[in-house]
Amino acid sequence: MIMENRTVKKVKDPVPLVPPAKFNLWLFMLASCMLFAAFVSAYIVARPDAEAKQLWTSFDLPIYFFYSLIISILSSVTIQMATNAAKKDELARNKGLIAVTLVLSVLFCYSQYLGWSRLVMQDLTFVNARPEHISASYVWVITVLHFVHILGGIILLLIAQVKSFRLDIHKKQITFMSITNTYWHFVGLLWFILYLFLYFAR
Repeated sequence: MIMENRTVKKVKDPVPLVPPAKFNLWLFMLASCMLFAAFVSAYIVARPDAEAKQLWTSFDLPIYFFYSLIISILSSVTIQMATNAAKKDELARNKGLIAVTLVLSVLFCYSQYLGWSRLVMQDLTFVNARPEHISASYVWVITVLHFVHILGGIILLLIAQVKSFRLDIHKKQITFMSITNTYWHFVGLLWFILYLFLYFAR
């Protein structure tokens, strides 16, 4: 009996053009944009009617929100530099720049806290006894919701920092760093747009 030698060829699974994690991130960012668009639209629609009924208070945004904008811009620069360093296998530089971005993210959170504290000092809280302070409620909803997104970014930064110390981030393993970079730019750009809207729409 003649045994036939059969060559079994292993077929590799096709590599997706976009990693699933990145695709999921883009879906999440799209959903977030739609959520913020809904609140911004509600603000725009509610204001004229409220002003006509003298139920709208115009007030200056706390300067600390502007400080957080500057911090956000700086952190976007440092996270991009960290990503570029990883692509060049400059691992020590990558670790340091992720750490700097983490420090800036904490400063961002602190500046937001100071901004909210200033609003409270002016009796501009989320739940207001005076109906005309409904404008402050919109500011609270938009800024706190963005803050939640920032916390998500900080979690990614912390994971990236741990991965960098484990040498799990380098030019051949850049996906997580790229995801962190993209998301941090997203929340930074989001705050830039939201700040300008709140500043000029007040």
